[in-house]
Amino acid sequence: MKKHIIKLILVLDMILIIFGAMNFFLFFDKAGLPDIYKPDINSFSFDVKNIYHGEEIIEFDGIRVLNPDALDYYLLLYKPGDLIKIKSKLDGEIIERIIALPTQFCAIELMIMATVTVFYFFTGIFIIIRFKHKTFSLVIHMVCILTGVMITSDWGDLITYPSFINLINFFLFECATFLVPVFFLHFSFTYPKATSKYSMIFLVPLYLISITFIIVSAINIVAVFYYGKEITDTYLLIFHNTISDLLLIFGLILTVAKLEHSVLKMTDIIFRKKIYWALLGISFGPLIYVFMILFPRHIMGYQLVSQTLMEFSIIIAPIMLLVSVTRKNGNGF
Repeated sequence: MKKHIIKLILVLDMILIIFGAMNFFLFFDKAGLPDIYKPDINSFSFDVKNIYHGEEIIEFDGIRVLNPDALDYYLLLYKPGDLIKIKSKLDGEIIERIIALPTQFCAIELMIMATVTVFYFFTGIFIIIRFKHKTFSLVIHMVCILTGVMITSDWGDLITYPSFINLINFFLFECATFLVPVFFLHFSFTYPKATSKYSMIFLVPLYLISITFIIVSAINIVAVFYYGKEITDTYLLIFHNTISDLLLIFGLILTVAKLEHSVLKMTDIIFRKKIYWALLGISFGPLIYVFMILFPRHIMGYQLVSQTLMEFSIIIAPIMLLVSVTRKNGNGF
């Protein structure tokens, strides 16, 4: 890869990091919900009826909550300490309260998120500089940088920055969520060495699908920000929460399958070990995220562990990738 191309990539990385840092600062003062409205998961119960408890919010500050996913968006209009009237339902009983919104993240959670993000950005930049002549370097770079963007560009609030900055952060987040799974799969076709160009044709429709989803999300973001459309009247929540999750599940499972297939066909022992290191990182990082958060969220309606805990676990993926890529032989670096 030519030097001027690498320089351009690094400049774009810096722009993404700046926007990510700006949005990340919003997490320090982001409003959340009290614990009584959060899932209380008893993972040690074998009684399906009692494994989940939590009050279901049916009205938030005078707004009927027809879609629970919309609560995350409504919270963006408030700050911690704001008094909000909430109407909820528990076991058929309607409960009304005026509550003060707490902060969503504690100091430890923010530290974990920052550490994970920095490590992903560092890994992506290190790979593109250190292995610029390798086919896989750009793909791994994109996976790492976009994963960092997913963390830092998540919804902060709609109060602090102007609308166009919020729109950019929303758009960056959607781009990252739809491109990460395809780049992960692309990685499996290029590592540790590129496969036949004909096999890459399989990726073309997936990239087209991702780009289509990004365009649809962008249209809906503009409709919400500049045309005053209610978010529940658009497709943004569906693409933000459901379509993106399903694409990530699909992409990660296919990635693991493709890497396993490569191991079975490969005779070079060093290359096989490199793939196993990469598989180890994906299996104990992003793949656990799929089975502990994404699958449960869509099957049962709630995730089994906190988002921050899973973000800490996915740091395993870049660590194992660095180990895999930098190992020169089967026994050392």
